[in-house]
Amino acid sequence: MHPSLLEGAARHPGVRMVAALLGLVLAACGTRAELPAGQAPVPAVTGTDAIAFVGVNVVPMDSHRVLEDHTVVVRNGRIESVAGDASQVPAGAQRIDGEGRWLMPGLAEMHGHVPGPDDPQYAGDMLFLYVSNGVTTVRNMAGHAYHLELRERIESGDLMGPTLFAASPWLTPETAGTPEAAAQAVRDYQAQGFDLLKIGTINPASYAAMAEAAHEVGMPFGGHIPAEVGLVGALDARQTSIDHYDRYVEFLVPDDADTGDAEPGFFGSGWVHLADRGRIPEAIERTLAADTWNVPTLSLVEHLASDTPAEEMIAWPEMRYMPRRVRDGWVEAKHRFQARDDFQPGAAQALVELRRELTRALHAAGAPIALGSDAPQFFNVPGFSIHHELRMMVAAGLTPYEVLVTGTRAPAHYFGTPGAFGTVEPGRRADLVLLEANPLEDVANVQRRVGVMVRGQWLPEAQIQARLERIAATAE
Repeated sequence: MHPSLLEGAARHPGVRMVAALLGLVLAACGTRAELPAGQAPVPAVTGTDAIAFVGVNVVPMDSHRVLEDHTVVVRNGRIESVAGDASQVPAGAQRIDGEGRWLMPGLAEMHGHVPGPDDPQYAGDMLFLYVSNGVTTVRNMAGHAYHLELRERIESGDLMGPTLFAASPWLTPETAGTPEAAAQAVRDYQAQGFDLLKIGTINPASYAAMAEAAHEVGMPFGGHIPAEVGLVGALDARQTSIDHYDRYVEFLVPDDADTGDAEPGFFGSGWVHLADRGRIPEAIERTLAADTWNVPTLSLVEHLASDTPAEEMIAWPEMRYMPRRVRDGWVEAKHRFQARDDFQPGAAQALVELRRELTRALHAAGAPIALGSDAPQFFNVPGFSIHHELRMMVAAGLTPYEVLVTGTRAPAHYFGTPGAFGTVEPGRRADLVLLEANPLEDVANVQRRVGVMVRGQWLPEAQIQARLERIAATAE
């Protein structure tokens, strides 16, 4: 784990446990060999100028509709055409049978983590876990210069993985402890090529200087909110994204509430019993005015709050792809949370319900929401965790289509590139998932894959499963 992550976490009680577990993930299995340059983890189907999905039901995600019996042609990593005429298939194109199947855009994980440079093979495995589940874009919030290298290798085709957007190392008192240092950090991280700034815990003056500099150079900033800045301060500064609904609970607690000696705790769990639902409209109004995105990561809290024993959760099939030390750490963490005064069953369930209510209310008001699960954290295996997140967002009250928007079209708008990806339309990046059933009827159908296409490279499910088996074999 990068030192700045640990240092920032030590000053942020709401994320200290999260950062500790992330450290286990990033440190796991440190003896694996590095992937040779130019070697993709799974051989892509190549050898033709074009690939055509023929007779497929297209779920374009530009609106709630299905284009039945269409042909989608991909060439040079882009969608070339979407037509209702199979005669549009170019001569010599590889044909993929789409009859009775559904083709949708790849998903985005908007709060993911990729391991650092200590174990390149492990990093490559985690990248593939995302892709194997149809996650073709990741906003990587881990924060390390190594991820800039991974981003370039993926874009060049040298490494199989989702398109990466790389956050900077956390801004901490050590890196941004004064207004001058915070403004310089913004310029430095932009010059290094990071796509966004990851906010840790800095003082209000440094935060204000960071925000001003970020707006000046056009660099997004998001993640957590420092306690002394609070929700209002972050929204007034037009923080680009708030992850995990950080500081919303504290805002909902009236100023005259008697909190006693209790700390806010894990994302407000220590004060959730004092939250005034009547303040939710004001929180939403401020969020809308700031044009700030939220990445809910419902599963981050719900997995910890669940009454399912940790020993049962760690037996889920996808857990076999994670190193044993990470799995053991997740079990230990759940046991520790169950012993915390601020995370007893009543408080934990109240926090779950409030976060679901915030999801419904923000969505109903038109506040921008992007899909993210915070993997790998707390029983969230990269890629696989997105399916838990989809299900939980539906349980919060959104329809399958509305939830899928948060993971397809919405992320493209977040990045300011609505024409780049996220829909099945000509000119879009060819990030696609072919399914056996309609995802608009049930988000669980997103797991019923025939294959995944990432930047125009087609990975049939048989190849995906073969690589997953190799990952599982080395995860002990």
